[in-house]
Amino acid sequence: MRLKNPKIAVIGAGILGSAITYSLAIRGADVLLFDEYPEPGSGVTGRAFGWVNVINGTPTHSSYTLWREAIAEYQHLEAALPEALSGARSGSLVWRATPEETEQLADLHERAGDDVQLLKRSVVSEWEPRLRRAPECAVFSRNDLALDPARLAGSYVAAALAAGASVRFNEKVTSIETANGRVTGIRVSDGIVNADIVVMAAGSAINALAAEIGIHTGVETSPALLLRYNCSLPVVNRILRGPRLEIRQAGDNTLLVAKSYVENGVENGPQAIGLRTLAVMREELDLPDSVTLASAAVGKRPVFADGLPRLGFLPHVDGLYVAVGHPGVILAPLIGRLATEEILDERRSDLIPAPK
Repeated sequence: MRLKNPKIAVIGAGILGSAITYSLAIRGADVLLFDEYPEPGSGVTGRAFGWVNVINGTPTHSSYTLWREAIAEYQHLEAALPEALSGARSGSLVWRATPEETEQLADLHERAGDDVQLLKRSVVSEWEPRLRRAPECAVFSRNDLALDPARLAGSYVAAALAAGASVRFNEKVTSIETANGRVTGIRVSDGIVNADIVVMAAGSAINALAAEIGIHTGVETSPALLLRYNCSLPVVNRILRGPRLEIRQAGDNTLLVAKSYVENGVENGPQAIGLRTLAVMREELDLPDSVTLASAAVGKRPVFADGLPRLGFLPHVDGLYVAVGHPGVILAPLIGRLATEEILDERRSDLIPAPK
């Protein structure tokens, strides 16, 4: 039996930690959020592409039901916290290397019950007139969202503060304090902060914290590259994903491109990839001459071998809670709610595996 009004410390103001803090705060919990950076979403969250979708999921995979539940949770978030999604764009167009593969993708998701539509080239060209070579067909995924993950994290934190939560930025948690098999608090620069429950939501950074108390979390990292390009004009209206390019455009016209990343020398470093990708963008899109590479940032996404996140109390130490995994942006609203229900109501969901 847990305490009725526990003092809760959340480590990490990325997308998951911010969502959990918000969900706890609006329930009236005594919650304090810590982050080593000066503002929310400054770590791997700020290097995320920001595509909320199920079209990239596989209906036969165990994560698919989870993704669909997460998409539905975004509808609740929009009603409860509309400012969090005020800048989001909806809809994506996806196509494969051949029309047959694209048709198979559409059929797979239609049979799974997703809101998708197979569009002909003429429609794709009308919707995205700057595509130089529109595909013969593309899958339109209507309910997808393109959003700024750091902005969403910031909206969560602002709403949590308004609901009574406390936040300490520029504050690195150096250890988790325990006594007699249970959490007693966390150590920061000016000493120990007492807590009845500690939520580790700092991505792969939880490995070092857990290792100090003899726990192996199993979190690995999967690097991804986010490229940002200065652009003065609207170029794309939706998220576009084809064989050569995955791209969206922000409200200030910045173009964002997502790519997988393997570190392999300067010639294959982030900047070099960003410049080569710009050449591909010019081949695929009618771009203004003024488009330039603004930044190339690698984000080390926290992952587990089975591709599923982890959510729940660790069995090794009473009061130590884990919330970590990919894709954090898609799952954040759902994980915020599920974590809050487990921490405050002792109601455990089977949607997400518990840590071992």
